[in-house]
Amino acid sequence: MSSASDFEFIHQKTDPELLFLVRNPGLYHADLVNTARQELRRRGISPDPTTESQPMGRHLPVYEDEPAPAVWQRPALWIGVLVALLLGGLIYWQNQQAARRQAAEQARKEAGPPVLETVQTRLIPAFDSLTRTQIAQELRQLPAAERTRDTVATRKYRLLAERYWKAENQSTYLLRQLRNTQPDATLPGQASTVLEEWHRLNKALAYDHKLTPVLTERVELMRRAAYLRMDLLQNLSGRYGNGLPIYTPQLVRLQDSATVMREALLSRDKWTARLRRGTL
Repeated sequence: MSSASDFEFIHQKTDPELLFLVRNPGLYHADLVNTARQELRRRGISPDPTTESQPMGRHLPVYEDEPAPAVWQRPALWIGVLVALLLGGLIYWQNQQAARRQAAEQARKEAGPPVLETVQTRLIPAFDSLTRTQIAQELRQLPAAERTRDTVATRKYRLLAERYWKAENQSTYLLRQLRNTQPDATLPGQASTVLEEWHRLNKALAYDHKLTPVLTERVELMRRAAYLRMDLLQNLSGRYGNGLPIYTPQLVRLQDSATVMREALLSRDKWTARLRRGTL
């Protein structure tokens, strides 16, 4: 083979084929083996059969392994831990809520239906018919000039008298019960009901109704009677609640004084003198 032919022949061979030629010189012509050696060197491969050379530029340099990062230098690990904690807390909270609901439901089942506690009381009559009769009787005690006139002052007085007699009749009814029977658990509730009626009168008496002198004098008597009755009822209820005898000599005097004022409003002659002397 000519040199040109050898060169073209060798140039077309792959690296393993050239190495095979060089490492087996007895099989080929010496010039062909030398040409193969030259081509291998040109390609950067050692033709020495004892050296396992690699083509230059076709391999990576050998680096030492880098140390693994520490635990606190791993963001993905911390994110995973945080997510696990959040999920664990959420699951724990849900379990606690479910346990509370289950305990509450069990307690309701064991307790049974709710029992409504009520304050013992007895109804007190309204005394509407008696109140109208008393107002008519009271107005008959007025001077003729007051009875015959239908003025704004007279109409206002009728409204005040209606509140007074309603509260007074209920007070008389309750006090009569206490004289005839022993007080029981209904007393505080009944006393509260009657006191509310007296409060309605006092609210109305807070205004200046511009009444005539005669009517003003009678309204002032209602005011004094209202204070006596309210003081009496509050004391009776309080003493019963504390387990004490409900009546004392002072409370008896309060009751008697309020009764005298009641009769004075219904009688023109019998009580007027005592009222004006200030002995009531």
